[in-house]
Amino acid sequence: MRRILLLLLVTTILVILASVAGKLYFSDSEYHFRAKVFNRVLAEKQAIMEQCLEEMKPVLAKEDHHGSNSENNIFLVAEENNITILEYIDNKLIYWSDNGFDVPYYLIDTLYKKRLVFLQNGWFLTKTIEAGNEMLVGLLRIRTEHGFTNDIIKDGFGKDFRLSENVGFSFEKVTRNFIFLI
Repeated sequence: MRRILLLLLVTTILVILASVAGKLYFSDSEYHFRAKVFNRVLAEKQAIMEQCLEEMKPVLAKEDHHGSNSENNIFLVAEENNITILEYIDNKLIYWSDNGFDVPYYLIDTLYKKRLVFLQNGWFLTKTIEAGNEMLVGLLRIRTEHGFTNDIIKDGFGKDFRLSENVGFSFEKVTRNFIFLI
C-alpha cells in the first residue's frame, strides 16, 4: 500500500513538472529572456564605444599620437568588444583600428549619421564625434553577414550577444522606437 501511494505521489509530481516544462517551452519566456540579455549586452557595448571615443579626444590632441600607449590601450578595449574606431581628417581616412573589413577611404557625409549601417560584411551601430576637421567614428559590430557561408565563415550575431545562429535580423519593419528587430 505504501509503495502504491509513493508511486502515485511520484507520478503526480512528474506530471505537474512535465506540464510546467511544456508551458515554459511553448511560451515567450525564453524569447523575453534572450531579448533582455541582448539589450543588456548591447547597452554595455554602446557605453564602452562611447567611452573609447571620449578617451580618444585627448589622445588626438597630441602631436604624434599614433602608436602611443594610450591609443593602443583604447584600441585593445575596442577590439575586445568588437568595436572599430576610424579617424577621418579632412574627410579622408587616416587611421583605423580594425582591418577585418573595408570602410570608405573618403568620408560619405550621410553614412555614419545613420545609427545602423551595413559595411562589407556586417551590420554596425555607429557613434561619431567631430572636432574641427576631424571625425572619430565608432562602429559596434552587431551581426556578420557574408555572401556565402561554410564551416569556417558563418553569419550571425557576435558571441557576446548569446544568440543562436538561426536568429533572424530585420530592420525593414522598424518603428521609430527601435533600430532593428531580432
